[in-house]
Amino acid sequence: MIQIRQLLKNTRDIHHLIYVFLLIAFVIFLPTSKYMTSVLQFLIAIHWALRADFQYKLKRLKENKAVWIFLLLFLWHLAGLIYSKNMAYGWHDIKIKIPLLILPVVIASSEKLNKIEMKLILLFFVTAVFSSSLVTIAGLNELLRIQIQDFREASLVISHIRFALLVDLSIFILSFFALRQGLKRWERLLYYGGIGYFILFLLLSKSMTGLVIGLIVGLLLSFRWLIIHSGRYSKWIALAGIVALPILVSLYIRSQINDFYFIRDDIENLELTTSAGNPYWHDSDNHFLENGYHVGVYLCEPELEAGWNKLSKIPYRGRDEKGHAVKNTLIRYLTSKGLRKDYVGVSSLTNEDIKLIEKGYANVIYKDPKAFQTRIYQLIWQLDVYKKGGNPSGHSLTQRIEYLKTGFSIFLDNPVFGVGTGDVADAFSAKYKEINTCLEPVWQLRAHNQWLTFAIALGSIGLIVAIVAFFGPGILMGRFKQYLFLLFFLVAFISMFNEDTLETQAGVAFIAFFYPLFLFSVPNEPSMTKTKPF
Repeated sequence: MIQIRQLLKNTRDIHHLIYVFLLIAFVIFLPTSKYMTSVLQFLIAIHWALRADFQYKLKRLKENKAVWIFLLLFLWHLAGLIYSKNMAYGWHDIKIKIPLLILPVVIASSEKLNKIEMKLILLFFVTAVFSSSLVTIAGLNELLRIQIQDFREASLVISHIRFALLVDLSIFILSFFALRQGLKRWERLLYYGGIGYFILFLLLSKSMTGLVIGLIVGLLLSFRWLIIHSGRYSKWIALAGIVALPILVSLYIRSQINDFYFIRDDIENLELTTSAGNPYWHDSDNHFLENGYHVGVYLCEPELEAGWNKLSKIPYRGRDEKGHAVKNTLIRYLTSKGLRKDYVGVSSLTNEDIKLIEKGYANVIYKDPKAFQTRIYQLIWQLDVYKKGGNPSGHSLTQRIEYLKTGFSIFLDNPVFGVGTGDVADAFSAKYKEINTCLEPVWQLRAHNQWLTFAIALGSIGLIVAIVAFFGPGILMGRFKQYLFLLFFLVAFISMFNEDTLETQAGVAFIAFFYPLFLFSVPNEPSMTKTKPF
C-alpha cells in the first residue's frame, strides 16, 4: 500500500498513471487469460494514441536505433508474405505477431518507469503466476471440477511450456529481489519461499522444459555472478555449486538409465507352456522393456483375453481411456509387474491395477503420474523405443527428433529465402508425405524449434536477421550487464531451441512485452554489479 501511494504521489501525470496500470493489468492476465491479454495489448496501444504528444514520441523513436533493430523481427515476417502462396495463413501468422510491432513501439516511445513502478509490475506478475499455479495444483490433486491428469495440462489457460517460461522468469525475478541489500528479514524469507515454491511446482508438474531452462539459466547467472564478485570464499562456494549441480543431475539421470536397462528376467531358459498347458508365444525379436522385463516373452493371448474380459467392462479388443488398444496397454502393464501374459498373470491384477489399465497406464510406475521419477522413466522409455524402431507418435521427446529432421530437410530445399511466412505448415505437410513419415497424421506437427522455424520460413537470410534483431538491441544499449534483461533474455533465447515460442499468442505476448520492458523501461540502477534495493 505504501508503494502504491508513493506511485500515485510520484507519477508525473494521469496518463502515465494509466499507462502503468495497463502494464500491471497486462502481466496479471498474461498467465490467466489469453483473451484479456489480447484486449490489454490494444488498450495499451489505444491509450498511447489518445495521449497524443506524437512529436515527443517520434523523437524518442528516431533516436532509438535499438527499437528499429528489434522491429526487424516483425517486419521481415511481413516481407515474407511477398513470396508466400498461402496468404490466408500468412496473414494469420502476422496477426499473431502484431504485438511484436505494437508493444515495442509503445514502450520505447513512452517515459521510463521508476523503481517503484517497475517493482509493482514485476511483483504483480509473480503473484499472477503464483495464483495460476495454485489452481493447477488444485486440479492435480482433484480439488476442482476440472481435474488435471497429465503434466501437459499444467496450465489451464496457456500451454504448459509457455507457463513454465513464466514460472522460470518468476523464479529469477524473485532472486533479483532476494539478493538486494536493505531488506527486512521477513521480506527476504518471503522471496526465498517463493523461489522454493516455484521450483517445487516445476518438479510437481514434471515440466522438463521449465526445469532444464531454469537449470541452465541459473548456472549461467551464477557463473556471471562469480566473475563479478571478488570475495575469495564466496567465489569458491559459488564455483562448487556450479560444478556440483550438473554433476548431481547427470549422476541421477545415469542411475535412472542403468535401472531402466537392468534386466530382471531370464529369456535364455523360457518355459513353453502355461500352467494350463497352453503354448506361450515368445517373440525373440521384440527387445522392448518395461521395468527391466522383456515385453515379447510369455504371451498366451487366448488366456489373456479370456481372463481380462472377466475382470473389466472394457473388452480386450477395445480402447482404453487414452484411446490406445487395451490389449497393448495390458501386455505392457503385466510385463512391468514381472507377470506373465496369461490367465494366471491377469488374475493377479488388483482392482487398482485394472482401473489404471482402463485409464491407459501401461506401466505400474505410472500409477503416480505426478511423480518426477515417472517422467524421467517415460523419457528414457521413449528414447529406447525410438532407438529400437518404434513409432514416436504421441511421444513428446522422440516426436521432436522427427520434427527437427523434417524441418531441416525443408530448410535445405529452400536455404536462402525460405518457403515464405504463410507456407511453413504446408511445407511440413508436403514433406511428411514425401518422406512417408511414420508419424500419425495427428502428430505431424511443425519444428518445435523457433530458430529452425525462422530458417524454414525466411531462409538463412531471415535467420540472420532474427538473430540480429534478438541480440542487437541488448548489445547496442549495453543491457546484458543488467540482471533483469539478462535473465529474461536467457529464458527466452533458450526456450526457442525447444519450442516455437513466437508461433503462439502466449509466446508472442511473453517476448513482445518483457523484451522492450527490460530493454527500454528498466531504471538505470539495477544491474549485475549493483546491490542497492530495487
